[in-house]
Amino acid sequence: MVRLLEGEDTDRMDALSDGVFAIVLTLLVLQFQVPDADATGVPAALADQRPLLFSYLLSFAVVGLYWIVHHNLFQRIVRHDRVLLYLNLLFLLTVSFLPFPTELLGIYGTHFTWTLYALNFSFVGLSLTLLWWYAYRRGFTDETVDHRTGRLVTVRGLISPVVFLVSVGVATVSLSLAFVTPILIVPLQMLWARYYERGRE
Repeated sequence: MVRLLEGEDTDRMDALSDGVFAIVLTLLVLQFQVPDADATGVPAALADQRPLLFSYLLSFAVVGLYWIVHHNLFQRIVRHDRVLLYLNLLFLLTVSFLPFPTELLGIYGTHFTWTLYALNFSFVGLSLTLLWWYAYRRGFTDETVDHRTGRLVTVRGLISPVVFLVSVGVATVSLSLAFVTPILIVPLQMLWARYYERGRE
């Protein structure tokens, strides 16, 4: 079998990924603008930006979570090949697009903009899960990753994209309810962690 430029470390992948995450987290805040109003109109003008604030906080929290997950995964991924490099670039592509639907959602707050926003986050989660699955199947993970761990980490990666896809359906009934649907990610992640730890006992 032809080796696809295999290497023994992932330092450059980590460095590029950290840089992209830093830029995205910075761009998220640039959607805010100083209100063009007199002193008495500033409070009302700021109140008008509440949807922007909500979309910013939600995006910052989820992007931050994905940065942590990506970092944790690459503590276990110790080798790479060209395909893994491309999969990491695909993941970063989905992450780097996030500021656009975040601002659209904050400005318009419609079913369409939520769908675009949720689909973007779904692609983020799916691409990162694909990256992990490929690394695990190719044996690029360290010796601490057994079959059960590799499978369960793959399942865990599907929690967030599935929740965001469900939120698209929820949005057809209630847009307000769709906005809070991503909160389900937290208890589902906790249940996954409990199941994982129980299996290690």
